[in-house]
Amino acid sequence: MSIPKFKDKHLYDSMVNPANAMSIINKKFKNLPKKYLFVYEKFALRYFLRKYKPKKLVLSGRMTIYLHKDIGFVRMEGIGAPYTVGFMENLIGLGGKVFLNIGFAGGLHKEGIILCKKSLRDEGTSHHYIPHGDYAHPDEELTKKLANFLDKNKVEYSAGDSWTTDSYFRETKEEVAKYSKEGIIAVEMESSALFTVGKFRNVKVASAFVVSDILRDKWEQKAEHYNVKGGLKKLVDLGIKFLGNNGVK
Repeated sequence: MSIPKFKDKHLYDSMVNPANAMSIINKKFKNLPKKYLFVYEKFALRYFLRKYKPKKLVLSGRMTIYLHKDIGFVRMEGIGAPYTVGFMENLIGLGGKVFLNIGFAGGLHKEGIILCKKSLRDEGTSHHYIPHGDYAHPDEELTKKLANFLDKNKVEYSAGDSWTTDSYFRETKEEVAKYSKEGIIAVEMESSALFTVGKFRNVKVASAFVVSDILRDKWEQKAEHYNVKGGLKKLVDLGIKFLGNNGVK
């Protein structure tokens, strides 16, 4: 039997929702951001701290955000769908409405920056929210605005689909071949779950990646061929500028 084990789970109400869970924090902290940028790499946080000098806000022992103007910056200390979705759900409970998720991804045959058009649901988290299906989609309006923003700023990127998986040490050559034929150009660990929860909670989510390695006939690190750290720092700057635009809300 597939995940979840309980049949038609998506038809039933949750016992706890984000607003309930965050009620104490909501009373303590006022005017928290509506817009958030998610990163995963520690060097991306260090870069952001040096350049933007944000205010650090410890909401709880497990939740720290950094404030730059009206934007919340979050460095995820874990990876994968369950961790990231749990954090985003808490931020939704605190009034979060717009989420831009950026990080590294494996490229199936592309390098550089990738804007995610949709993501294959090969993780377990999204299936606890909605019925089974192949793909999850980002917010169409937010993704279109991000594409226009990248074009306006003359950023070279590829727009395409990703494959979200829970197990990066179990990516097989056979899967890569199959998904490449279906038009998928990247593999990562969060987007399909984030997109699903975005739709479920009626908030806006988009994703962009920097390819850090290539999965073709064999695994190839790309750090020597493309400045992956520089690419992610560039995405941080672009993300802050994009979310700071008054048209993004």
